[in-house]
Amino acid sequence: MTLHIPGLKDCSRHELSLSIANFAAGQDLEIPVNIIAGRGSGPVLACIAGIHGDEAEGVLALLDLWGAIDPDELTGRLVLVPVANPPAFAAGRRRSPLDDVDLNRSFPGREDGSPSQRLAWELFHSVVLPANLVFSLHSWYSSGIAENFLECPPPDTEAARFSFQAARASGFQTIRITHWPEGLLGRVAIARDIAAIEGEIGGLGRSLLENRRDYCTHVKRLMGFLNMYPLREAPQEPPRICSAQHVIAKESGILRPKVGLGATVSVGEDLAAIFDLHGRHVSDVLAPVPGRVGAHRAYASVQPGDNLFTIFQPKEV
Repeated sequence: MTLHIPGLKDCSRHELSLSIANFAAGQDLEIPVNIIAGRGSGPVLACIAGIHGDEAEGVLALLDLWGAIDPDELTGRLVLVPVANPPAFAAGRRRSPLDDVDLNRSFPGREDGSPSQRLAWELFHSVVLPANLVFSLHSWYSSGIAENFLECPPPDTEAARFSFQAARASGFQTIRITHWPEGLLGRVAIARDIAAIEGEIGGLGRSLLENRRDYCTHVKRLMGFLNMYPLREAPQEPPRICSAQHVIAKESGILRPKVGLGATVSVGEDLAAIFDLHGRHVSDVLAPVPGRVGAHRAYASVQPGDNLFTIFQPKEV
């Protein structure tokens, strides 16, 4: 399946499935795709959620959006992939239980690879490559929570500059400039000259009504930015541009945070303490840089390598 489907009529809706493979017990691996075709051959905005199976905010937001957009008011194509990783979503896990692979480190994938690599291949070639802009909808880890923010790379190529323009128009009040790791969807898209941005809203594996509404509003703003849909949302203040520093656990034990989302911290400030299972103090977690707490771990159990806090710092672009 590609987005240029013969017989795709203007002002119409289409529910499709990308078939990936047939596995044991006769189970088919398929990706659900909803397409709203507007008037004419305008821009294509691809919105992809559920890449990680324990991040529900984007999944439900795209289903809400599916029923909220009037095809008669749309120009171009709005492509919605509410659950990009069905096996991980069914298991409530970040990684697929079929191969224990992180889908968002697997792009552009392999046509003859593992289940996650095949998913990445089909998503990239059928959904990403035909798009003008890709919006990947995420939440923080199921063990943590984040303030609403959007990620994009430094605007140092044409596709990255367009991504940054879209980020500024999206309505997110915090934009994190970051160098994405190998295999991440947005990084691979931009390398192929396709603009891409990645949102982070909420966490803890849950979906809240206000978060779903926020995601829907951000998508509508992006549609307005692309001149696809009437922009009805009120103007907002310019976003904060920032970089981020993760604070990683060095010991295992029980985590007791001392600061929460939005807290302003200084270098060396006490962010949390780690105790052993008897309640004996093991270590303190100190802020390595000054800034604002944009995300933190909420689950009490902690292991070495876990991300405990993410600290945002102002950045010039």
